[in-house]
Formats: sequence, C-alpha cells, structure tokens
Amino acid sequence: MTLVQSASRTATIAGFPLSAWDFALRIWVAMIVGLYAAFWLQLESASAAAVTVAILALQTRGQTYQKAVYWLLATASGIVASFVIAGLFAQARDLLLIGFAGWLGLCIYVGALLDGNRAFGAILSGYTVAQVAVTQIDSPQNIFFAGVSRGAAIVVGIAAIVLASELFAAPNVHSGLSGKLAAAHRRVRAFALAILRGESADPIQSANLLREITALHPDITALVAESSGEGARGAAARSAAVALVAEVSAAMALASLPAGTAPSLRGALAEALADAPGVPALQLRLQQDADAGCEDPRDAVFARHALDLLMENRLAQDAIEDLQAGRRPRRRIHAPIYRSHRAAARDGLRAFLVALIAEILLSLGGWPFASEGLALMALTIALSANTPNPRAFPVNAAIAVLIAVLLAGVTEFLILDGVDPFPLLAIGMAPVVLTSALLLTIRHPRVTPIAFLVLIYFLNVLSPTNPELYNPETYLFTGCMAIAAVFLVFVLLQTVLPTSDALRRRWLLTSARAEMRDLLAGGPSRRLDDEALFRDADRIGQLAALQPAADDERRDDLRRALDIFGCAAAARRVHTTLAELAAYTGWRLVGDGYSALAACDPRGLRRTAADLASRAARLDHDGQAAARSASLNLIWAAFLIDVSPFGLDPHRSTTS
Repeated sequence: MTLVQSASRTATIAGFPLSAWDFALRIWVAMIVGLYAAFWLQLESASAAAVTVAILALQTRGQTYQKAVYWLLATASGIVASFVIAGLFAQARDLLLIGFAGWLGLCIYVGALLDGNRAFGAILSGYTVAQVAVTQIDSPQNIFFAGVSRGAAIVVGIAAIVLASELFAAPNVHSGLSGKLAAAHRRVRAFALAILRGESADPIQSANLLREITALHPDITALVAESSGEGARGAAARSAAVALVAEVSAAMALASLPAGTAPSLRGALAEALADAPGVPALQLRLQQDADAGCEDPRDAVFARHALDLLMENRLAQDAIEDLQAGRRPRRRIHAPIYRSHRAAARDGLRAFLVALIAEILLSLGGWPFASEGLALMALTIALSANTPNPRAFPVNAAIAVLIAVLLAGVTEFLILDGVDPFPLLAIGMAPVVLTSALLLTIRHPRVTPIAFLVLIYFLNVLSPTNPELYNPETYLFTGCMAIAAVFLVFVLLQTVLPTSDALRRRWLLTSARAEMRDLLAGGPSRRLDDEALFRDADRIGQLAALQPAADDERRDDLRRALDIFGCAAAARRVHTTLAELAAYTGWRLVGDGYSALAACDPRGLRRTAADLASRAARLDHDGQAAARSASLNLIWAAFLIDVSPFGLDPHRSTTS
C-alpha cells in the first residue's frame, strides 16, 4: 500500500472517508448528467434517468455494470410485456390490472430462483410494466410512446452511471473480492487448526463459515462485467470459493472422528496448514497411510480426509493468487446455488395477491394520481422481494417514504423555491442525494436499506421536470399517494401469506433430506462432487441467515443440516469412486456397494470394503488405487451411519 492510498483511507470529511465521498459525488454527478441529457432529449419520463442511477448506486464497477445489463434486459422484457398485456386487455382495465399483478408475481418467482443482480433484474421487469402500462391505464393508446420514452430514459441513466464510474475510477470488484476470499481462507484454516487441537465444531460457527463463502457468489458473477478479461478472474474466484467449501467439509469430516485418532499426524498437519515447510513430504505420508490401510480403519480415513484438507487448502491458495494476478486457474468449475422452488412459488403468489388487493383498494378509493401510487406500490413489492432482511423491509419502507416525502417538499419549496435554471436544480438535489449515498457506504443493517429507499422514493416524489412545476397541490397528492401506497403494502406484506423463519427452516431441511434420499437411491448427479458440495453449502448458508427465537433451536437445526451435508458428501464420493472402479473389476462388488449404501447397511458397506481390499491385489496399479479409494469411502459412509444422530439413514431423520 502506498502512502497516498493509506492517507486516502484514513482521511475523513464529516466523519466519512474520502472513498465514501468519491462514491457519493459519483452518484450525484451521474444523476445530474442523466437528468440533463434526458431534459435535452425532451424525454417524457426524464426523471426515470435519475431513478435508474439511484437503483444502480453500487460501489464497484463490476456490480454496477452487471446490474445495468440486467436492468436493460428487465426494461426490454417489461416493455414487451406491457404491450402484450395492454393489447390483450385494452378495453378492460380490471383485467389489465390482474394481468399486471400476475406478471409481477411471475417476475418475483423467477427472481427468487436467482441471486444478486440477476434476481434484481428479473424482479424489476415487473416494476417496468407498472411504470409503462399501469400509469397509462386511462389512456392505453399512449402505452407504446410511454414504453419507448421510459426505455430511452433508462438507457440515458445507464450511460450516465457508466460514464461517471469511468471518470471517477470506481473500484473494481476483484480487488475487494480477493481480500474477502483471503480473509475467508484464513478463517477456514483457523477453523481446521482448532479441530486438529481437539476442539469440537460448533454448528453455528461451521454454518456461518459456509455462509460467508457462499455469500460471495454475487460478487463472483459480477467479475465478468468489468472487462473482457475478467472471465479468468471469475473462473479463479469460483475455484477458490468451491475449494474453501471443500476445505471446510474436510475439516468437519476430521471433527467427526474421535479426538484421539492419528495423534502422530495431527501436529504435522497443523504445521502444514500454517504454511510450514515439508508439505509435500506430509502429503506423501498421508497418501501412503491411506493406501496401506492402517490397522485402525479410522486412521486410514483420517489420512484420506487430511490429504483432502491439504489439497483443497492448496487449491484455494492458488486460486486466490490467480484471481489477484488475473490468471486462469488450473481447473474450471462451476459454483451452483440452491434455491427453493416452493419458497419462490409462495413469494410469487404472495406478490400477486398483495398487488391485486392494493390495486383494488387504490382503485376503489378513486384518488387522484392513483396510477402513480400503483407504480410506487409495485416498486415497493419488487424491492421487498430482493432484500436481505424481508422481515425488516416493511418497517424500513414506511420510515423511508415519510422521510422522502418530507425531503422532497423541503427541496422543492424551500431550497429551490421556484427557480428554473438547471444548475440550481442540481445544487438543490445535492444535499439529499449526497447524504443518502454517503449512508449507503456505512453498511449498517438498518441505516443502509433506509438510505437506499429514501433516495428512490425522494426521486419518485420530486419527479424533476423541465421546467419544474412547483405545484403544491401536485406535491400533496403525489406525497399522500406515495405514503398511502407504501403503508398499504406495509400492512399487506405483514398479513398476506407471511412466511415465517420456522417454515423456511422446515423447507430447507426437508429439501436436504429429500435430495439425500434420492442420492442414496442412486439418483444421477448432473454436477461434480465439489460443485454439489457448494450448492449444499449455499443451502446451509440460507439456513444460518434465519434467526429463530431460541439459540438452542437454531443450533439444533444447523446440526441436522450439517449432518446431512457431510453424509451427502460421503454418499457422492461413494458413487463417484464406485463408478471409477467399475472399469477395473466385476459389477458384483460395485453393485454390492451401491446396494449397501441404498439400504444404509453399515455391515454391508464394511463387508464390501473388505472384499474390495482383498481383490485390489489382482488389479493393475490404477485399479488398485480406485479400489483403495472406494474401500475407504465405504468405510467412511458406514462410520457416519453409526455415529451421526441423523446419519445417512433417511428413516432416522426427524421432522422439524
């Protein structure tokens, strides 16, 4: 780090570092440039350019550019959907509103199956229909012009934020991501070292570690948007994240063994993890112990998992170095995520019902600007479906809309007070925009989401025009409708199909057990073992994010999920090694292994392992290696059935 970089990190203005001010100024400049360009082009939806900049207010270039791409796709699909819905129901406004509610529900369902900016793009497609079709419900003949105008304004807003990001040299994703992965790697090694010292693996700590790693997936997917050469960095980041999850899995496997297993190897393994010399020699020793089959099978199993731990640790370190250098890693691997179709369907149905009820109530009220209220209602529902804390979102939205309406009135009638020149409009908007952007940088769980919502609601209520109208009646109607729409959504989100954390926990555990049963039955896997392991880890990360009332209850749920996580990993390795062994030996032994695993028969697994060990001498070198690997994995699966409270046996699973 240079002296200039160090000074820029420590220097502050009004309590915020210079990097935060750089971000705030970038957002303000982009917003003003977008507004000016939209006014110059005389676009009907000029304020949409400013709202686009607010929605794309992210601190790194990669995240901003990726979100912009999905925002464009969402706008295009939303405009096409607006034309279709309006064309089908042009003469029936009630059916048009039902069609919009159905489209919004479908978009939220699709978004719930994705993550990061991809999910946000899918959800905003529903909001686009509200802005294009619903706001023109009384004049459907103008929908085409409104769609084209809004699409043009969004393109202008995206161009403005891209230009500002380049001019202000916005930081790249990979620089921060490499630091996050390196920090996660240090914590994973500390976790493994604690296990080697004989400490038990706390379920909450283990699950939070997996959550920390899998939560980096949106940043990893954003790498490719920074430049044409970021594909190599994306591959390296995926490889590092998958290796870190596999390293945690290997450490948890060692924790499952008795504390006195292989005492002579524990100290050497701990030194190797601490980057001490002699790692190749230790790897050779572990390989020999695993291949020779120690007198105690648990020692051989320990050697196998210790070898996996060292290999994954090295893979993670190499991949992080590849990410920093921009090199392609040694292996190309995917990092799939888990999403519950049941939860996504419930979220989509809930959004449909909330939108439909809100439409009915706002339409029956006969209030002026009801269509604008419906559009803001749709935006609030869309934002609620993509928030990290769905329970706190309604409260945050209610607080934010009150603040935004007040600030819009102060800006319009006290700060601007009838002025017409555009530079004065830019200066008048600066306090709210800069303050909100600064608060976005502090990453406070309560302040940051409110600041984001204030920025969006403020621009929707202020709705800058050329020239500015300064109509108190319009402001009152718009402000009251915004408050009514958000508070209506606040009530409906609390009462219509609320999904408790307990229900989500039950869904996650049920899906994990169901997938494990399919795995035991020999269901085909479309993923590599490490890729499937990452997907399972993502499910545990989602479970760890849910906060039940009692900490003991949370620990019990996580213990069950982690047991299934380890058992599923063992079952996949049995399937993989038996499939490799089938090329070297007869089908009978391989079939016996599959049958014993499907029946969750520890005796049958051990018997098959012993038969494989006795037959290994008749095979060639590669066949002997495959037989030894399959034998150890069968022994490990039998051990898990015996010691795990939930184990590989699906009949031992208890309902949550």
